[in-house]
Amino acid sequence: MGAATSSNQKTVEDSQDKIRIEGLNIPAEIGVLDSEKGRTQSLRFDVEIQTVPGYRDIVAKTGSYVSYADTVFFIKEKAATGGHIDLVEEWAEAVASFVLENPLAEQVIVKVTKPDIFEDAAGVGIQIARRRS
Repeated sequence: MGAATSSNQKTVEDSQDKIRIEGLNIPAEIGVLDSEKGRTQSLRFDVEIQTVPGYRDIVAKTGSYVSYADTVFFIKEKAATGGHIDLVEEWAEAVASFVLENPLAEQVIVKVTKPDIFEDAAGVGIQIARRRS
């Protein structure tokens, strides 16, 4: 009693897609303490981008899409050329703003973690959620 499949079978999109970047580790100049100035520290980025409703059909019809590669490149480029940033909050806001420039991204969750601050913690940082207005 196996279920038959058909090449004409269509799937129904019942929710919005989520594009994910997990555990992107980048060295960056970060921190408010004098001991953090003039040196790089590890930052870990986790980004979840929720697409607009009907995303799959839009991609199929237009070829436009949300690129995780663009977001990774933005983070790497900002770390390489952006100079010193005081707070992980500033990093998270910059990434969220970049992602939401794409009209196919409806919401983004950005988590920025400093993994090397406390020996007995996997990391400290912030997670923000931003939505297209």
